[in-house]
Amino acid sequence: MASASTGMGTPTAQAPAGPQKWLVVTTPMFEQSIKPLAERRRREGLVVTISTAKPAAAIGGETQPAYVLLVGDTQQGRESEPWHVATRWRKLYRWRSVQRQQFAADASWGDLDNDGTIDVPVGRIPVRTTKALDIIVSKIIAYEEAAPSLDDLRLPLWGGAAGYTPTMDRMATSVLLSTLRTHMPGWAEPWVLAAYPSSPFCGWPPTHGELFRDAMGRGGALATMVGHANTTFFHSMRFQGKPIEFSVADARAAFGNGKPAPPTVVLSCESGHFTGDEACLAETLLALPAGSVAAIAATTESHPLTNYHTSISLLASLDDGHERLGNLWLAAQRHGLTSRNFVMDRVLDDVEGSLENPINTDKLRRDQPLMYALLGDPATRLRTPAKLKATVTRAGAGWRWEAEPPAGATKLLVGFRLANPPLPAAVDLGKAGASAAQAQFEAANATFKLEPLGELAAGEPWTGTIDKQGVVRLVAMGPKRIHAAALTIGD
Repeated sequence: MASASTGMGTPTAQAPAGPQKWLVVTTPMFEQSIKPLAERRRREGLVVTISTAKPAAAIGGETQPAYVLLVGDTQQGRESEPWHVATRWRKLYRWRSVQRQQFAADASWGDLDNDGTIDVPVGRIPVRTTKALDIIVSKIIAYEEAAPSLDDLRLPLWGGAAGYTPTMDRMATSVLLSTLRTHMPGWAEPWVLAAYPSSPFCGWPPTHGELFRDAMGRGGALATMVGHANTTFFHSMRFQGKPIEFSVADARAAFGNGKPAPPTVVLSCESGHFTGDEACLAETLLALPAGSVAAIAATTESHPLTNYHTSISLLASLDDGHERLGNLWLAAQRHGLTSRNFVMDRVLDDVEGSLENPINTDKLRRDQPLMYALLGDPATRLRTPAKLKATVTRAGAGWRWEAEPPAGATKLLVGFRLANPPLPAAVDLGKAGASAAQAQFEAANATFKLEPLGELAAGEPWTGTIDKQGVVRLVAMGPKRIHAAALTIGD
């Protein structure tokens, strides 16, 4: 007998006994605007504290917080502004001489015992006006109150070009796809945009921004962007001599109206650099009504080696039962600190050069969880599914599956996906044109889709048989929560 997959076994952070404390550290100008979100957290059972003290004093109180939310912006030299809530600055271990000496490290406010390990997740809503805060608060509430949908199980992923050598670019795309197939939860339905012209997942490069906008608009459990970036744009690739990018201006045009997009992790350089006058990409995604409900991104240059391990840990942690974004991110970062891959470590450790030989990967790993800023509320509820109790057994020439209906479930949706479906051959972008490129892009992503096999009502026996090998996904729909199981069918 086999049971539903439970992921890679990343330890789920244990909540302290008793009610958990949701601590907001802000300034008097934002106290009123944060109250609707505070009331929601209070109704969820969290102990709500709103403090206008300095972060060090507020966080170091008698009761340990479970979540810390900084509400207000920060900028060096403007500490007297009514919106200013301080960050912590840390010295960067540099591998290139042009890098800045230090970086903003909000996450280090969560190191409660100063041992170098983050104990609680920290987020920030970097606003300078109450109007901006009102938009974000309303978006968080709308995102959490939306009815569950199968689209919640999607994973939009945009992989930008590595841009090192042709061999590295080809390898990066291959690693991206193998990482997905190996580490993603079985219940997930990825949507992949791979900025490599010889990949069937590339599509037509000039439409990359539109494709990403549409994918985000459909929703998902978590969106990810992996590649090169700076403060104001994400670089996809070069095509016909021109850069294909997704900028702050593109985000404003794409996400001005509509339902909130899923939490987004941008594994790149500097797209979370929120401490300047100009809004960074992650800030912009958070600020827009239809943008990401939260955005996690680096405040300085990040390294491909540590980003690689973070991406794997993040994918696998999606299946570990975390109900809130901050817990998921903290678990992924903790696992990433100890994750190792001999081949990839050797390939990536000096891919961008080094100021010392060999590069100190321990220091790279030390900086990684500190440089990534969670912009948004770390207590934001995820739309990932709860575990569904399900089993599969051999039955003659096929297999029999069975699921236990959770309380409140109204129906069971059954889907199936082949374990390793063949990909379509990539077209020559230079010859094929936009229509052919889009067609092969859609065909490639169709290999991740689940074929609907049927629907069972709450009062029916939740059992069935199948004679194909692959993955059966069972999704129990309820008014407030989805439960899901992924059963591997085969010898």
